[in-house]
Amino acid sequence: MIRRRMLFANLIVVSVLTAYVVPSVGSDYSQKSVTELIDELTQIDSQSPGVNSAAVYEGFIADDSPGSFQVGVLGVAPPRVPPQMRELVRRGPVALPELIEHLDDKRPTKLEVGNKPSGRQVGVDAFMFMVFSDEYDPRVPHWWSDEEWKKGPRPMERTFEGRYTVKVGDVCYVLIGQIVNRRLLAVRYQPSAGLVVNSPVEAPVLVERVRNDWGHADAEVLRTALLDDIHATNQPKGVSRDRYTDRFVIPALARLRLYFPDAYKSLENTDLPEKKSH
Repeated sequence: MIRRRMLFANLIVVSVLTAYVVPSVGSDYSQKSVTELIDELTQIDSQSPGVNSAAVYEGFIADDSPGSFQVGVLGVAPPRVPPQMRELVRRGPVALPELIEHLDDKRPTKLEVGNKPSGRQVGVDAFMFMVFSDEYDPRVPHWWSDEEWKKGPRPMERTFEGRYTVKVGDVCYVLIGQIVNRRLLAVRYQPSAGLVVNSPVEAPVLVERVRNDWGHADAEVLRTALLDDIHATNQPKGVSRDRYTDRFVIPALARLRLYFPDAYKSLENTDLPEKKSH
């Protein structure tokens, strides 16, 4: 197995900004209930941010800002943002409890990832290794040092073959991460030519971890968590302010601005210069 490092700990940027592709919307998803939107996750049939076997993209899918290609197969098309996913993230604290309840939802989507049958592997469907794992980005930020990576506990690695059908629970895992400002990637590319699937259906420990961190997350809990990120309340030791700002502060500001505009406006620029970028 090729040695790998958890992508949410230190992600290597290998390309420039590129925009997410926003599909045309055939109906008014803003009028649908959270339950209806989760039910419609079964219709997802294409690579999406956080559910992408060819690349990893960073960005907040609730808005139309550019997404950043971080690592992956060069030349592949940017992922689509399904309108169901975008609308659920826009709902934020309203959608969060139901998304958590559906983490173990085994209903299949229309998206398959992994190697095609023998002799048909080409392009992004030709992986040298494929594993189920349990990578998790916790509520209290953690930054893996080289020493800790060498001696500490590793993520699970359980190999699989063939195709994996993405489940509704996997997509909910990604959407929770989008809302709470954590990198919860259900399907991701691993250099070189590797596929990592962090599925709460295949690794139930992920359900437990999310519920321990966010199971009682009402609007006030989410607002407090985002402000903790912004004010570096739990900044890991040994991490520079610039790196922490890029990873946690700026993304948290985008979420605070959408979900809690009054709290966002109350932030003083003199106390938080990073807010000027928003």
